[in-house]
Amino acid sequence: MMEFEGEFTSNHSREELWNYFTDPDILTACAPGCDEIVMESPSELAAVISVGVGSVKPTFDVDMVVTQADEPETLRMEVGGNATRNSFDAVAEMNLHSNGDDTTTAHWSAQTNVSGLIASMGQRALGSVSTRLVNNFFEDLEAKADEGVSAESQLQAKEGAEASIDD
Repeated sequence: MMEFEGEFTSNHSREELWNYFTDPDILTACAPGCDEIVMESPSELAAVISVGVGSVKPTFDVDMVVTQADEPETLRMEVGGNATRNSFDAVAEMNLHSNGDDTTTAHWSAQTNVSGLIASMGQRALGSVSTRLVNNFFEDLEAKADEGVSAESQLQAKEGAEASIDD
């Protein structure tokens, strides 16, 4: 299992940011390599995402389940993806903290299991790519908020869902 974490500070309130983080159209526009996100229910999403790690560039069919959505503070998802000779499962969490000065810090973490060709690239390469993709996502989302692009919160936690990942 690999673990990743980081933070991003935004010039927007957490109440405003919550709408961006829970709007599938905004997520599609901001997630690097994301071809589409389809909202199957308010707590279940399907996506097609292409990720390149070195010479390995799989396109994943991804299923996401929102396991916690405590507006405007905590969003947790369980995510699984499959591609030819590659797969992953992950639990990702984001916590939005108001800084008291109209800015917000998003603390994020993810625990993931990766298998297949992409796993052969090693944790160092995967960590570097993951950090770059997450930073690009936050920067793109911040740009949408700065531009005043309309965002509507559409996600909620699946009833009875608990995110967990097995070692």
